[in-house]
Amino acid sequence: MKKMKIQTLTCLLAICTLLLTSCETECETVTTKNITVLIDATDSLLIHKAKHELRKENFEHLIGQELGLEESPKCFTVNYDFGIISTQSYYNPTSTALSHTDWGQARNKLVIGWRDFYASHEKNLQSLDSVGLMESTSLFPTLMKAINKTEGTIIVVSDLIENNPAVNFYKNPPATPEQMDMAYDKMVQYYLPDRLLQKEKREVIFVVISEPKNDAVVHKARAFWKYTLEENLGLRVSFTDGISTL
Repeated sequence: MKKMKIQTLTCLLAICTLLLTSCETECETVTTKNITVLIDATDSLLIHKAKHELRKENFEHLIGQELGLEESPKCFTVNYDFGIISTQSYYNPTSTALSHTDWGQARNKLVIGWRDFYASHEKNLQSLDSVGLMESTSLFPTLMKAINKTEGTIIVVSDLIENNPAVNFYKNPPATPEQMDMAYDKMVQYYLPDRLLQKEKREVIFVVISEPKNDAVVHKARAFWKYTLEENLGLRVSFTDGISTL
């Protein structure tokens, strides 16, 4: 009988210890990620491709990869900005945030949080349908303003082709470092009052979507963006043909 009482007491102590441990739910460290998505909405074909590329399962993959999430939830905060590349030089993104900073939070609450987070993303994609078609596009000013605002990763879904009052890649795509420097300087002078400072900690990932007829121009545009952003701003630059391949 005495032995059973000791075993019972031991079990109760073990349960109490477990409960006390589970009460320590605050995170010692919280991973914070800032992710900006820029969509080239120049024409209906690009919009269609962008919406397909950023569909929910791909977006989940992107966020999960950026946060380094595994099966078990971690302590994190993700700040997500969604912006549209247009002919205008302003940048007015839609912002959404999601936090999970309590280890004691029920799993279903986290799932609901993700559901709301992805629902906001779906609404952002749907908003592309109301964007009017543009005669020209300028990735440069939108991207520069996003770089200034974001302390993190910028995902650019675009054909990379500049066609604005300063430069026209369709007619004169820059092919040499000298031509690339000249194109960059022209756009800086046209769109920005001052040169941008180096942003070593930031990364730009271009998700390239284009028509086969523009392959030659896109090839030169890729070289331009990599050279320009690395040489002038110290950014890490990479390219992919799809988010699922990141």
